[in-house]
Amino acid sequence: MIDVAIIGGGPAGQAAARETLNAGLSTIMLDEQARPGGQILRQPPASFGVKGWMAGRLYRPLRRLLARTEADPRLDWRGGTSVVGIERIEDHFRLTLSGATSGTLPARRVLIAAGCYDMPVAMPGWTLPGVMSAGAVQTMLKGQQVVAGQPIVLLGSHPLLLVLAVQLLDAGADVAAILMPQTYGQMTLAALPYLPGASLSPGPLIAAGAAMLRLRRAGVAMMMGARPVGFAGKDGRLDAVDYAWAGQVRRIKAQVAAVGYGVLPQSDLPRQIGAAVRWAMPAGGWETLCDGAMRSSVPGLYVAGETTGVAGADAAMAEGEIAGIAIAMDAAALPAAPASRRMAKASARRARLQPFIELLRAVADPSPFWPQATPETLLCRCEDISVAQVEATMATLAQHSPGADASAIKHRCRIGMGLCQGRSCEHALVRRIAAARGCDPDEIGPFRPRFPARPMPIDEILD
Repeated sequence: MIDVAIIGGGPAGQAAARETLNAGLSTIMLDEQARPGGQILRQPPASFGVKGWMAGRLYRPLRRLLARTEADPRLDWRGGTSVVGIERIEDHFRLTLSGATSGTLPARRVLIAAGCYDMPVAMPGWTLPGVMSAGAVQTMLKGQQVVAGQPIVLLGSHPLLLVLAVQLLDAGADVAAILMPQTYGQMTLAALPYLPGASLSPGPLIAAGAAMLRLRRAGVAMMMGARPVGFAGKDGRLDAVDYAWAGQVRRIKAQVAAVGYGVLPQSDLPRQIGAAVRWAMPAGGWETLCDGAMRSSVPGLYVAGETTGVAGADAAMAEGEIAGIAIAMDAAALPAAPASRRMAKASARRARLQPFIELLRAVADPSPFWPQATPETLLCRCEDISVAQVEATMATLAQHSPGADASAIKHRCRIGMGLCQGRSCEHALVRRIAAARGCDPDEIGPFRPRFPARPMPIDEILD
């Protein structure tokens, strides 16, 4: 039986693995990608030779950690593998695997560091080919050195769109415009309370300023206060982006639209095993609760990185280190006194990042700027469920079952029953129910989790 199973090969999982391996614990790392690195360091195939890959200064600590991880013969790396189930069985866990490694895996302790994913935002025309999440565009660029198409328009409330725009420029792409619904004044007011603390870790602020300067010099149209309202198609694919600006609805040509209103924590596995979660602010989704040592509410289950709340790669590395130390200490592989001292240092490093994290969350808050979906807009694109169908189901249940939760609506109209298993639409449904009842999303709760957490082939299920 393995001592530690780490789900996720990003910065949090890698940092944790350093600690567990150094403590002498057998460690296996499972990830859906073929190579470690996570989304932040989405590696190209091993056969690719990419000049200057992820060469920026902010990526250097991540690349150093990645190099150490890949060179460590003690780590049992299992890429191309999905964890579709997790159970607690007496004194250990049983993971159900799918993909390059299938079957079941017993482990004494488990760390879930599964990261996050882009938040889909439903608006008219959002299912047209060419409308993509910002993360999807970035994945193609990082992992395959492919520009998704051009001209490209970036739109949404998250400032990480600026980073993506610079990366696209570096790749030679035609970036037509960046549309952000906040004005400069609104962003400044949101940031002001956190600037003193954030200035103690100025790297991200300097990088943001450098990105804006680069975009200005390149002549990219930075349209602040421009609210996207939908997408127009031609010949069955995206042709233009519509947006409201200065009191008028305008149109800009685009072959690709990269949408970025925020990201959602991966919470499928923690919810499946019954770990406590809460609604993640401000964007939404469900973050897994933990104590200061990254222990979840389930004994033996630890969480780190974006699974506990979206906070960035530096915070994920610190949390992964804390989790790895805690696992080693709880397994009696590391004495309590030195473990506590090292954990305190990592916790202090994580605490120094919090002001910038709060600043970014405040500046990126999409809640005042949601695009408006029409009744015909699909809210669940997997099952072709429109906003009108969802609203009608909500109205019917409100009459007969006033306290119906998200799962009850799912059972009535099939929203969330498709291939993505609710990752695209659950957050939007919960937000609509909460708005209709005038309560917090926490009071609504998420869909009830089901096995498998990811689609898997029938032959694996039969086996």
